[in-house]
This record gives sequence, C-alpha cells and structure tokens, in this order.
Amino acid sequence: MYKNASELREQYNKIFIEQAPTAIAMLDKDMRYIAVSQRWIRDYKMEGKEIIGRSHYDIFPEIGEQWKLNHQKCLNGAIDICEEAPFKRADGTIQWIYWDVRPWYVAEGEIGGLLMHTGDITPQKEREKERNRMLDILDKTSEVARLGIWEVDLKTNGVYWSPVVCEIHGVTENFRPSLSTALNFYKEGASRNVMQKSLEKAITLGLPYDVEVELVTAKGKTIWVRTVGNGEFEEGECVRLYGIFQDISHRKFSEMALNKANAEIKAIFNSKTIAIITTNDKGVINHFNYGAEYLLGYSASEIIGTKVPSVFTLMEEVERFRKDMSQKYGMDPLKGLAENNDFDIREWTYIRKDGTKITVQVTISAIKNADGEIIGSLSVASDITATKKAENELLRKNQVLNFAERLTMIGNWQWNTITDQVSWSANLYKIFGLDAGQQELTYDTYFSFVHPEDKELVTNHVQMAIKEKSFPDLIHRIQLRDGTVKNIQLLAEIMTNDIGEVIELIGSCQDITEQRMAEKKFRGLLESAPDAMVITDEQGRINMINRQAEKLFGYSVQELTGKPMAKLIPDDVIAANSEDSKAFLFNSQIGELGEGKELVGIKKSGRPIPIQISRSPLKTEEGVLVSTAIRDISAQKASERKILEAKESLEIFSKKLVTKNKQLADFNQITSHNLRAPVSNLNSLLGFYKHAQSDGERNDLFQKFETVINHLTLTLNTLVEALNIKKDNEVDTLEEIEFNSVMVKTQEILSGEIMRTGAVIESDFTKLPKIAYNKIYLESIFLNLVGNALKYRSTVRVPKIYVTSGIANGKKYLKVSDNGQGINLKRHGHKLFGLNKVFHRHPDAKGIGLFLTKMQVEAYGGSISAKSEVNVGTTFNINFN
Repeated sequence: MYKNASELREQYNKIFIEQAPTAIAMLDKDMRYIAVSQRWIRDYKMEGKEIIGRSHYDIFPEIGEQWKLNHQKCLNGAIDICEEAPFKRADGTIQWIYWDVRPWYVAEGEIGGLLMHTGDITPQKEREKERNRMLDILDKTSEVARLGIWEVDLKTNGVYWSPVVCEIHGVTENFRPSLSTALNFYKEGASRNVMQKSLEKAITLGLPYDVEVELVTAKGKTIWVRTVGNGEFEEGECVRLYGIFQDISHRKFSEMALNKANAEIKAIFNSKTIAIITTNDKGVINHFNYGAEYLLGYSASEIIGTKVPSVFTLMEEVERFRKDMSQKYGMDPLKGLAENNDFDIREWTYIRKDGTKITVQVTISAIKNADGEIIGSLSVASDITATKKAENELLRKNQVLNFAERLTMIGNWQWNTITDQVSWSANLYKIFGLDAGQQELTYDTYFSFVHPEDKELVTNHVQMAIKEKSFPDLIHRIQLRDGTVKNIQLLAEIMTNDIGEVIELIGSCQDITEQRMAEKKFRGLLESAPDAMVITDEQGRINMINRQAEKLFGYSVQELTGKPMAKLIPDDVIAANSEDSKAFLFNSQIGELGEGKELVGIKKSGRPIPIQISRSPLKTEEGVLVSTAIRDISAQKASERKILEAKESLEIFSKKLVTKNKQLADFNQITSHNLRAPVSNLNSLLGFYKHAQSDGERNDLFQKFETVINHLTLTLNTLVEALNIKKDNEVDTLEEIEFNSVMVKTQEILSGEIMRTGAVIESDFTKLPKIAYNKIYLESIFLNLVGNALKYRSTVRVPKIYVTSGIANGKKYLKVSDNGQGINLKRHGHKLFGLNKVFHRHPDAKGIGLFLTKMQVEAYGGSISAKSEVNVGTTFNINFN
C-alpha cells in the first residue's frame, strides 16, 4: 500500500513538473531525469531531444566539478540557491541563470533525488549591460559636449556646480559660490542683465529660461555659455533653482564668423569687378549680375530672357572657342565641358552697349541638373583691359612677367637648376611673408615653406616635371614663419640647353587662399536663402539650419544640431531616394531629389507637410557636406487637388449629359418611328371602312383594326415603361441584391422552358456576389437575357447558358453567354437594342426585351454590349456604373 501511494505521489509530481510554467527538472539519486517542464526544454534549447532517463551530466557536459560537488551536497540534504551566475554552454555561448536546487523525499528522511528550479535571465543581463553602457556613453558625451548641471538652494543661498560647470568657470571642483558671486561671472552689461532678469522671473513668476550669454572665467577668458533654468516651488514659494550649463563658444564664434563670411561673400558676389552671366539650355541669358551690368553697360532687364551672349561677343572668337573645344573633346563644347567636369579659361573681347571693346578673362563651365543633363552655362568674367595693355607692354621686356600676367601678376620666380640660384618678384616675397632681398634664395628656401604634409607631393611633382620636361599646374600649401597657412598655385615653363638638359625653370605663383576660404564663407549664404536650408554631413547628421527651416519645421537650431535628417524627412522617403542621394554625393550634381514623387516632411508637432527638395554637395576641408533646400508646397498641392476635383466632376457631368442627350434623341426617334406606322395604317383602314360595300368586308376590316390597335397598345405600353425607367432613375431605389438569388428566381420563372429544352444553366458569382441596384430592373435584365438565350437556342445542340459577375479595370460587370443561334452583328449590330427589332423567325419574337434591358442598364449609368457569331452563340456584357 505504501509503495503504491509513493508511486502515485511521484506520478503526480511528474505531471505537475511537466506542466509547470517555469523551468523545473526532477532527477533521481543518480542524477538521471525523471521529469522536466516544457519551459526547461525551451530555456536550454532541448527541443526534439530525448531527456527522460538520461544523465544530467550527459545532457550538459559543460557542467564543472564545483557544480557536481554542490549537487552531491544537495543529495545529502543541502539546499543550493543562486540569484545569478554565468553558465558557459558547450557551444561557447554564455547563458545567465538563477537556480534553486534541493532534495525531494520519497518518505520521511529518505531522499529520492533532486528538484532543480532554474530561470534564464540572459535577456535581463543583456539589458542591464546595455543600460550601463548607455550611462557610460552619456557621462562621456556630457564631458565632450561640455555640458554640466547646477542647483541653487534659495533657503540657504547655497550653489552646487557639477565638475563640468566648475571646469567651464575655470575654478576647482571644491569651489562653492553664492548666487551673487555666480552672477558676477557673467560679463558686465547685457549678459549680466539678462541673467538677473531671468533669475528674477524664475523666482517670482516661475518662468523657466534658456539663454545664451557671455561669461568671464576665473582666468579672465571670455566665453559664450548656454544656461537653462527652472524653479521648484513649495506652497507658492520658490525654494530651489536647477538647470543645465553648457560651453557653446565654438558654435557661437562659428556663427559670428559665418555671418561675417556671409556679408563678405555678398559683397564679392555683388561686386562690380566680376561679371557673372548664366544661360538656360536654349542659350538665352537668365542671370546678369551687377558686375555684368557695370562691365557691359546693359541693364539686367534689357538682357535677361531675351538676349544671347552673342550680343556682346565677336563671332570669330565664338568660332575659335567651338573649334578648340571640338578638337579637345571631339563633341559640342558645352557637352564636352559637362562630361569632363571641366571649364575653359580664356581671353575674350566683349562689345559694350556703347560699341566700345574691352578685353576680359572668362571662365566658362556647364551647368548640369541632378540627372547630369546640361541645363545651361556659366560665364565668370573680369575686365582685364588695363591688365592686357600692361601685359602687352611687359611681354616685350621680360618673359617671366608674361607668365605672371597670365596669373594676374601675383608673383613670379626663376630657378637656375645648374647653380641653384633663385630669384623672386617683390609680390612673391610678400606672399611668403619675407622682406625683399632679406636673404639669398635657393630651392631649399622655397621648400622650407612647403607645408609638412605637402612636401612629398611637391618633391614628386618637381622630379617628374624635370624628367618629363613639362611642368603641370601645381596647387599646394605653404606655412609661413608665423604659422600662417596659405594655398598657392604654381605655373612654370622648363628651359633646356642644346642637348636637352634642364637648365632653368621660370614661372609664376598665385596666392589662392581667399578662393579656398570662399568655400567656407559660402555657407554664410544660407541665411539669405528664401527656402528652408539644412546642412548635413555624409552620415546624414544635421550641422546647421537657417531661420526658414526653423520657421517651417518648428524646431530651434539647438534641437536639430547633431540629429539625423530623418527627424525632418521620414526614413522611407530617404531610402526611396537613396540612389539620388548617392548621385549628389559622388557625382557633384545639383537638382531635385525624388523628382515626380510625393515627398513629405514632419513638423515638430508631428503634422506632415508636402515638400519639394533640392540637394547639393558642398566639398569642404572637413569633408563633403550636403546642402538641402526644402520648400513647403502645401498651397500648391491644395490648388492641384481642387483643380483635379473640378476637372473630374466636370468630366463626369459632361459624360452624363452626353448620355442623356443621346438617350433622348434615341427615344424621340423610336417614338416617331414606332407610332407613325400603326397610326398611318389606322388611317388607311378607316378610309377602306368608309368605302366598304358589305358587312363581311367591314368585319374583315374590324379584325385588322383590332390587330393594329393591339400592336399600337403594345408599343405605347413599352414606351410608357421606358419613360418610367427614366423617371424611376431620378429616385434613389438602390438596394443590396445577391446575384445568386436573382438567378434562382429567374430559373424558377423559366423552369418549364428549361425542362422542355433540357437547357444547362451554370453561374459563378464568387468574384462579385452582390451589387447595389434596382431590384426590379435587375430581375428584368436576368429574365430578358436568359429568356432570350432559351428562346433563340440552337436546334442541333443542347442549350448551355453561363452567367458570371466580377470586377475588371475597377468596374463591376455581368456576362450572359449561350451557345444558341447567334446574331449577324455586321448586318444587325446597329439596331441590336432597338424597339421592335427582331433577328430570328420566332413566333414570340417582339423586339422589346433587349430594348428594355438597354434602358434599364443605362438608367443607372451603365452600358451593354454584345459579341456574337452565327451558329456559335452570343455573349452579352453589362458594365455597371
């Protein structure tokens, strides 16, 4: 009895363990499995493996000796509990688990084995590890961003500064200021006044603040900081102020530099010394700046949109340019420049409005859109008339100055490679920051100024030039004695002796530092742009935005700096246009992103707005930046929708009007035709009746009267029914009707004819089981079409009728097909649906059914057509509106 009770209890335990929601295993004294829960199997990935009866150590060979020793202790009555521990699996992965191992008893004091309750806490440990990692990153980020926290206890007037705040103020971490001493750090004047007012409003009115002010550190250095503060109130009294503090000097100084650069760039762009002229793809001038007006004497309004460059150029120079470009590229000049991303610099003779001629140096390049298509040309011209006159004079005196003139005479040099003697012009001394004649010059003098990172480039270039006896243009950096870095461009010609040895290099040097700086200054143009402008790096992080972007999206500069572009434009939009983005980055193209696609941006409020995007790469020393111009086209989209809706409504109304007019014309024609014949016949019979000589003759005429009157009655009833169809259409009589129920009713009505003919009728309404329609009309349509299929069946085969419904091209349809006699549509097609039109000799044919069916279909904007072949069959196709 005891054994049976023990076995029963053990069986219950096994059932309990197998169905337990947690990971539990029951083992005997030999550490062999008696039962395991499903959770145990899932946690340890034992699905499909045989476990019961096997050794715990065979299942987990990775279990170490220490764990085995603990198990033996538990078999002797100990309990082993662990809240977390790593478990290295046989495959090398680490699984974090907790356990509770204790003995189970078969009787008082008799241990039957072990119960193991475990849990997989690997996900929790991974989340904890990730949280710690994020906290560490946050701490490091705060240090990098120089962002700290502060707190003021207004009850004690004590001030707490975090280490970063202390560092920004230039004091040690144990520095403890008061509120007044903290205020004294702010620069006297506007900054200190702003802080005093902000603190007063925070304390008295509870208004939080976020301000950018100047601060003078303990070391006397003036910096810009951003301070954000808020108050904590108890019973209506402010007891504590707290907030964040950040050093924003770098950004603030950059903004001021950009503003200055913007003003300088504007001044350069609007300078009267540089003429900038662009044309469209047709060659018509579409931009003519102030410099061009000053240079040529024309106003922009005289030129833009009406003139081509030939109005102020010499035709022979144009032909020479085309010939040179054709020889160089073997194609149209503008196409050659575009495909090679090249430009042409040469001298031109321009004709001013007053007829005088000037010599200009013009740089011509092609303008391409985002797809690489040529959309125009760009010409940048400067008046070199005076320079050219001086150059012609100096060419006769010195060949060196000739090269200097070609580079606007910035500086020139000579190098005797035999004696290593070097001579510089006065301007070249100035470029290198030396006094003229200060020291004896050699090649090493020049090379000592070469920027350390460019020395290898210059060495290789000079060696190759001497070897090839040709000196290509060279651009590199120099570093002056005071540390100033400049960019220079060298142009040279190599002289050789009679035996081909290099004996001298003569050339010129141009300081192009300002040109390089212009690339950075160009960013200052952002604020003058009429559209929202967003500058991002190659990873899509936002570097800067203009005021229009703040206004469009509702974010401040601080909220967007460093954030991904997806904050403004959804990821799916960027992904859908990734190829376009790559083209902008790597092909230096400019144009619209996702042209022809619906693009949306997301405002700070979460509201989407339709936008138009143009993107352009900006190559800087820091890398490639992407300039994105964003325009809100909400009003444009709304106007487009209204126009489309009006157009669609007008088209629908027009179609309905045409249909109604045609129906009225058909009805008038039918009425005129079908009433004229019987009325005329009655008049003729009336004449005969008046002249009848006998009663028998009169009786015959009365029978004819009856026949004609019956036909006339039938015609009138049909026309009245057609009028009722038109009238009923004006009232909403639609209801949801199942095709199958109408089909069943039709078969019941025609059951006698179906049985008599042995007709086979099949239907399939699965694609469109029901429709909203006038029930009486739909039943009439079924009855007429199926009845006609039976009436005009073939005499040589069993009638087969197939009725289907569905949707094609967005329209609902009904088809009725048969294998009957068919209709000669070439002969009768034009009158197929006419009143009293019959096409077969059948005693019951009256030509009414198809006429009424057409009226009932068209009454709701539908149409009916037929395909038929004689002795093959007919298919009627109804398209519902």
